[in-house]
Amino acid sequence: MDEHPQPDPDPGLSPDPEGAPDCPDARIDAQAAADLDAPPGFKDLDEYFAWLQRLIDGDPGRPEDRPEFRGWADPEPGPPPEPDNLGCGISISLGDATDVDPALLAAMTGPGGLGGMLPAPLFAQEAAADGLRPSPVLAALTERALAGGLARMTEDELIGVLRASVRLANREGWKQELLISEFARRREQAKDAETAAAGGRASFRAGEFPGEELAVELAVSPLAAAEKIANAQDLTRRLPATLAGMADGLIDPYRAAISAEGTQYLSDDDAAAVDRILAAFAPGRRASALARKAAALELKLAPDAVKARKEQAKRDRQRVEAGREKSGNASLAGREMDTADALASHAYICALAARLRAAGVDGPLDALRVRVFAELTQGRNPLDLIRTASVSASDPDPGPEPATAPGAADDDDPGTGSWPAWGPGDPGYDETPDDDTPGAPRREPTPLPALVNLLIPADTMLGWSDAPGQAAGWGLLDRQEITDILRAAAQHPRTRWCATLVGPDGTAVAHACADGRHPWLADITGPPGAPPDPLAPQPQPPPGPQGSHGQRAPNSSGDHGGRDGPDPPQAERLAEIIARLGLTFTPIAKGGCDHGAAEDRYTPSRKLRHLVRARTDRCDAPGCDAPAIHGDLDHTTEYPAGPTCQCNLGPKCRRHHRSKQAPGWKLQQTQPGVMRWTLPSGRVHTTTRTVYDL
Repeated sequence: MDEHPQPDPDPGLSPDPEGAPDCPDARIDAQAAADLDAPPGFKDLDEYFAWLQRLIDGDPGRPEDRPEFRGWADPEPGPPPEPDNLGCGISISLGDATDVDPALLAAMTGPGGLGGMLPAPLFAQEAAADGLRPSPVLAALTERALAGGLARMTEDELIGVLRASVRLANREGWKQELLISEFARRREQAKDAETAAAGGRASFRAGEFPGEELAVELAVSPLAAAEKIANAQDLTRRLPATLAGMADGLIDPYRAAISAEGTQYLSDDDAAAVDRILAAFAPGRRASALARKAAALELKLAPDAVKARKEQAKRDRQRVEAGREKSGNASLAGREMDTADALASHAYICALAARLRAAGVDGPLDALRVRVFAELTQGRNPLDLIRTASVSASDPDPGPEPATAPGAADDDDPGTGSWPAWGPGDPGYDETPDDDTPGAPRREPTPLPALVNLLIPADTMLGWSDAPGQAAGWGLLDRQEITDILRAAAQHPRTRWCATLVGPDGTAVAHACADGRHPWLADITGPPGAPPDPLAPQPQPPPGPQGSHGQRAPNSSGDHGGRDGPDPPQAERLAEIIARLGLTFTPIAKGGCDHGAAEDRYTPSRKLRHLVRARTDRCDAPGCDAPAIHGDLDHTTEYPAGPTCQCNLGPKCRRHHRSKQAPGWKLQQTQPGVMRWTLPSGRVHTTTRTVYDL
């Protein structure tokens, strides 16, 4: 018996065909054959090549993929023999090499590869790599191109590498859509199974909060995570053309989301048709153009669905939204309004702003529109600005402002309750912005209730420094903003005042609240009973070893070293304020807890609620940014097994309060304010106490 039995050829092949491999110039003499080893199972190379030719003739697929080749190993370890001009070569294209390790490919394409040529020229327009689809090969080429140095690239090559990196990023987005869709499928499967087992009556089910779970891992809001899940499911189930465009690097995740949202309310057949149109339209087009295209197709194919979506959005998401601009200023907007209402309101504001401009109120029209908007939303008549401006121009001390009620006006003044008599289209009307002129006269804000926490450093409140304050949901505010809000809040009867002591590490140490109203805080930067002047600097003691304003004198290294605290006159004034407010501070538990603030009831008192929310001013779920003031106070260990105490309470938004109770979620409070969350996936995340940026 042959020591190395020959693998069985295909049944359809002749066991002993005639002919030889088609190598026209191959001449293998005895010496060359002696230097080469035949693969196991063949007595010599002639027999091996004859068998290989039979396989190729009978099956056009790659021989190396056939079962007979699996498990073969080189007879001896080490690199393959050097090629020569006598043997038959086997070539492999870059396309076939896409499963090669990127690090290995990067080495292959280095100066030693490609004939010593750097790969950057391959990215010039219409060069080999300029249109190469995303793959490990393209990733390796871009890495090597960057390693060759940016300065050595032409601008054409630079743009080519940039476009290649975009294609790679788009394919990464494709991977994410597949992974998110599979994650959601598993959660749906678990939820459906538990619902069926409970006969449809389960209140909390496994897999019920996939958005909340994914939000933790991606550091986005639960709403954003839910949108990602919905889009991924649509892309993988109903939009194959768009998904393929992502895989080819032609469509990015943002444009894919536009297509998914634009087909959400279409039938499967209509969605498939629109998918093909949008996938062909999206590459190279701006996202706004794609959104218009998707909206037009949706309106043509499903007008009733579009109407239903708009109505649902008004029911679920209609709101007035205040936010912070990137510049540090603020914004106020009505969201999900009726189109007719939005257009009418905007036109009315524009007409009032034009009336102010015609009456001589200085400022560009955009600034006047904002001023009108602020006056209307604070219950004041914007046309009073005309009188204020005219009086200010003629008399530096005009006295009290006219108290015109909203909608009230002189006999010849239409007021804010009707359209002004002059506006766009009238003679003399000018829309040209005038950015060099000052804005409209600004009046003090209407008194407002402090329904959010205003975190104001004592030295800023008392006029000793310009350190920023903080408003929940708004971030840091400069001294002018804090002073304006402080004055307005102090004048409102619903405002209540609390004080939190913050330690050197920025975490809360103690907290106290004052009872009743304290309108005199509007004038706190002056002595009690003095005229209102929030920005007036207070008399300071002569500079001493500590330096002025309580600052340390610079040390030998020039470092001021921070603050030592208030000097004696400042400490005396601060003590006076605390006494007038009637504040008694309660320590906030840290590290351990002596249960001194524990209460023998389920619902915590106002005092205990404030202690916990001063310690943690946001929802304590990982990545959640919801203000604690608007959320629930949750017992980490369910009451009465767990006490109503600082060490067993934590603020949570309603979403995370509910998800924490679902199967698979686990929460431990290892120290007061230190929360250890275990998600259904088994991954663990820990959140800690708030560190204030004051």
